[in-house]
Amino acid sequence: MIIHESEYGDGPGNFDVEVYGDVLNVNLTYPNITIDGCRHVHVNQESVRASDGIRLSYDYDRDGWSIQQQVCVDLGDRIYTPNPDEWVEVSFVQSWSLMRDQREGDFQ
Repeated sequence: MIIHESEYGDGPGNFDVEVYGDVLNVNLTYPNITIDGCRHVHVNQESVRASDGIRLSYDYDRDGWSIQQQVCVDLGDRIYTPNPDEWVEVSFVQSWSLMRDQREGDFQ
């Protein structure tokens, strides 16, 4: 089911959102050249078990996905407040890092 289809322009609607079964697919359309469009995907969950979310963005210089977490301040009594302007990369996932060699049947 399509929730939002990209406008393929230089604006805030530069993304696709679709649901397939139990998977939410989000595609950013040219985030490196869109001035006012979306450049990051913030993934979070809401349930009894609270957690901080992660932010994904594509790093064109390194050709892969940067995974970032927001820096939070501990206010005591298990209360935390996120700093909306402070994100730190906690992981990097190289594009095409699991290429299977058809001749060998194994990952390169």
